[in-house]
Amino acid sequence: MDFSPDISERIDTLSKKCLEKKKVIQDFISLLQARAELEEYYSRSLEKIGNYQSKQLGESLTKLIHGKDSLKDLFIILRSYFHIQSEQTRTFARQIKNDVIQELEQHLIKEDGWQKEMQFLKQKHSKEIRRNIESLNSLRDEYIQAINEEKKYQVNKSIQKKFSCKQSEIKLQNFIAYYNQYIESYFQDIAIVQDKFSNIELERRKTIQDSGIKFFMFEISVVRNLQYDLSGITQKIEQYNPKNELNELFKDQPSDKPLLSKLNFENYKSFIHSQLNFKPDNQMATKKKKPIFDQATIPENQSDSAQQFKETNQIYMKMFQSAMFNNIITDETVTKLNELLQQTQPAVYVQSLDRILKLRLNQEDGLQNTADFQVSPEGYVSLHKLIITCLDYCNKKNDFASIIIDAYQLTRSIYKLIQLPNDNQEIKMSVFEGLTNHPVLHNSQIWINYAIQLQTMLANNTSVFAENNVTKEQTQKQMDDYIESLQSIGCDQQIVEAVKLQLNYNVIQESPIQ
Repeated sequence: MDFSPDISERIDTLSKKCLEKKKVIQDFISLLQARAELEEYYSRSLEKIGNYQSKQLGESLTKLIHGKDSLKDLFIILRSYFHIQSEQTRTFARQIKNDVIQELEQHLIKEDGWQKEMQFLKQKHSKEIRRNIESLNSLRDEYIQAINEEKKYQVNKSIQKKFSCKQSEIKLQNFIAYYNQYIESYFQDIAIVQDKFSNIELERRKTIQDSGIKFFMFEISVVRNLQYDLSGITQKIEQYNPKNELNELFKDQPSDKPLLSKLNFENYKSFIHSQLNFKPDNQMATKKKKPIFDQATIPENQSDSAQQFKETNQIYMKMFQSAMFNNIITDETVTKLNELLQQTQPAVYVQSLDRILKLRLNQEDGLQNTADFQVSPEGYVSLHKLIITCLDYCNKKNDFASIIIDAYQLTRSIYKLIQLPNDNQEIKMSVFEGLTNHPVLHNSQIWINYAIQLQTMLANNTSVFAENNVTKEQTQKQMDDYIESLQSIGCDQQIVEAVKLQLNYNVIQESPIQ
């Protein structure tokens, strides 16, 4: 039985078209999935090169390039770029999967739901429409037969009627009223099918458009970020001067061999005489001078302490130099540093670290570091771990307040650059900012104990103003500096108030002179 419009036929036609268009989206997803997997493989390869090859290169450079040589920095920059590029490609792959592909897959789920809804409408009408048409035809035939019988009966009253014309008419009229209601809902469902098809097709096109735009925006973001990083790296490479440290090639290694030089005969003769403990007659009559060692004797314990300080300082310098050059702080390194801290004072630790940083800045020990110093992300982590090791030790010992302040002040001018997401700007993040939540800032025992020591020292000073020329203003300034240092490093405000109370802050009075 054919009729038009047939909702089942229309749903089958539209569903077939949807399946064809659905395959286009599935092919698009396969293409994006392949690209994401390629980016992930590329990222892993770059990371592997950056870790393995850079480690070998670093070992080779350590053997071939002695001392300070800016050529090392070029290879460090290259290794950092590998890691940056690896992270960028890994982020790009993650964006493809989580933002682009996932959106397309969500649309396919919607289409599947639409298909199920259309199949429900198809099953609803496929039998009912035919049943209603068959009922309509049957009642129509019955009504026609009743009319024919009524016509014959009007001619011959003796003929017996099988159907009542009046009853057949009423039955047909009632059914047509029902039939019209059904046909109205039938056409409404056809309109729903067409609207849903139009909506799903429009949504499909918008989804593909948005996915394409997102993909290329993410691609552009990766290119821009790499371009920005490359610009900075290129500037650093251009600043490299091949002539710098050229003399390092001809620098002799430390040796115990005698150094060749011109000789002065008189000096050389005096040296030979002193070696043989020989004094000519013309010198025997001269007055013997008291040896310099008879004038003052260095205490044995002080000499040993100075020698131990020198040796410990050298050990620290070697460990810090190795850690900051290779950007690797292992658990073994931290354990060795803790063992050294047990044997020496943390002051040696901080002084050695300060000296290493100044050497990396090509500064002399006597100069202040007035300019900010940028480090790589790896260098930032290494320096952060070195400072944390010292702070953890001081926190454990509940002591060394002045050393903690020096350590925090040391990290203010050292920073790394952080790329803001979805922006072309970078911000500076100092090592100091990474230490603002350390437990040492909340350890009241350290700061109050030091305040007690400072109070004792200041009390002694205020009682002898006339003798040592220490004024009340100078005493107040020492307290001001301590309070200001606590506030500048971010010490807990309650601890600062407790320290002020301990020092009787701003209420010091000078003792009367007798």
